[in-house]
Amino acid sequence: MMELTILGGAGEQSRSSYLLRQEDQYLLLDCGMDIAEETGNSPDRLRHIMSRLQAVFLSHAHEDHSIGLPLLERYGYTGEVWTTRATVRQLPVCLKALEEHQYAIADGGTVSPPAEQETIGNIRFRYLEDIAPRGEWTWVHPNMEVCWGRAGHLPGSIWVAVSWYGKMILYTGDYSAESRLLEADRPLHHSRILSRAYPAPGKIPDLDLAIVDAAYGVDTDRQGNKLSQLNRYMKETLKQGGAILLPVPVYGRGQELMLWASEQFADIPILVESDLLDALKLFAAEPHWLRADGTARIEQLLRHPRIYRMHDDPSREELFLRYPRSILFTDDGMMQSVKAQQHYTRIAAGRENRVIFTGDLAYGSFGRSLLMDMERRGCQIHHVRYKVHQGLPDVRQMLLDLKSPRTLLVHATRPRTDGLALRLQQEGFQQVHALQPEDQLYF
Repeated sequence: MMELTILGGAGEQSRSSYLLRQEDQYLLLDCGMDIAEETGNSPDRLRHIMSRLQAVFLSHAHEDHSIGLPLLERYGYTGEVWTTRATVRQLPVCLKALEEHQYAIADGGTVSPPAEQETIGNIRFRYLEDIAPRGEWTWVHPNMEVCWGRAGHLPGSIWVAVSWYGKMILYTGDYSAESRLLEADRPLHHSRILSRAYPAPGKIPDLDLAIVDAAYGVDTDRQGNKLSQLNRYMKETLKQGGAILLPVPVYGRGQELMLWASEQFADIPILVESDLLDALKLFAAEPHWLRADGTARIEQLLRHPRIYRMHDDPSREELFLRYPRSILFTDDGMMQSVKAQQHYTRIAAGRENRVIFTGDLAYGSFGRSLLMDMERRGCQIHHVRYKVHQGLPDVRQMLLDLKSPRTLLVHATRPRTDGLALRLQQEGFQQVHALQPEDQLYF
């Protein structure tokens, strides 16, 4: 019997990390663990299993999946971290959260940056695309065979299926089939006996466990509905001569929304933080992660005559004064940084202005406090989720595609996963689990 311990990610929106154990051997899926000893959730157990940790798989670079990587180095891990080249290229920027500001976590606490900057310079990364094309099975260890596919969340983001000690496990990472820019490979059931290759990407045999991104719970909205609502708010603001502030992560939905906004509002100045534009260039350098028209759309945006780069405080102030009717993108989705909060200060007094959040906001974050402040006067605050994860229809379809395996719902708060699990069980799906950190599951 295999044991799964949740180090983070189930019953909460961040800290994704899952430890599998078979007898005295271990396997780690993502490394988004809490690095603060004082929080009580430190994965100190890793210190004692380094010599028995056979492999680590990293689904993508976002800090809630990678922020614990320095622990592997600190504890002397000498094995391999399996991921993609694009993910490793993005890690330095994503891990700047350790340096620049406190990292908000879903339960309302914060993780302070360490006194001395942690590094990942000695971690031995291995690239899955070097050993097998997506959708093909290959050996990465004498008793471990893997298959991977694109997850549609970031360039380089993947799901991974692992056959280990006779058990078949799928980990979706952060998965979305509704990106307008990124391509995703659907993980699909295949009844044939496990072999080196399958005829199409993503074919996997009967699963013993699927760890499935269910961040949006029972939400049934499709991407088109979200964009229609966002479009309406932005048109209202621009009609009034106002500015729209869109706080977004440095990699991910920010690039997608920049493209969309430039196409929807071609004549409106778009003011963009330098790091977001640099990240967009990295997207263009990875065309095999994009939809067919992705590269052409990015190149068109980079040539857009009304895109303006903000690279320091004087340029931000000067551009805002020059273009009070504009769309601003700042590279901090929860507005924890001083830079993002200064953008808010510039637009806060104008009732014609709006801040629109497009992702989940952690308890204790500056963004959530703005959204919940009913007494606030001045600019309007809205929340319109841009889909980069899965809701009810997506999870339902994934479980049908996989022939209804035992499933752990992750990347959402416990009430949200409880509600989704109940709904799926009412629809006839069996063995659907909603758990929380430190819980264990045997299969």
